[in-house]
Amino acid sequence: LPSMRERGWGRIVMLSSGSVEYGMPGGGAYGAAKAALHGLGRSLARELGPGGILVNVVMPGLVVTERNLKPIPEQVRDTVATESPSGRLSVPEDVAAAIVFLASKANGNTTGEILRVAGGM
Repeated sequence: LPSMRERGWGRIVMLSSGSVEYGMPGGGAYGAAKAALHGLGRSLARELGPGGILVNVVMPGLVVTERNLKPIPEQVRDTVATESPSGRLSVPEDVAAAIVFLASKANGNTTGEILRVAGGM
């Protein structure tokens, strides 16, 4: 943060989770911690924006990874994909593309946002 302030330019991207909105059994503490990032991101955006530092949060939905899909029954995965406006689940590259944009010079004025990467869900 000090070097970003010195340069008058910086990007901070925090990673949240769709579980903030839909919850998950046994995930209360995890969901609460991820939800806290939403408030922190918006507060930091206001605090740091005048110094050229943009702050955003990316909130992925269900992302196709071995770790994410293992505990979720196949029928649930299929239902989520079918009901998604995009017709599919997200892949890590979808989330990475959002992060790369928000962290880049191409992002000239997007700050204080919670960007959902979840195929419209």
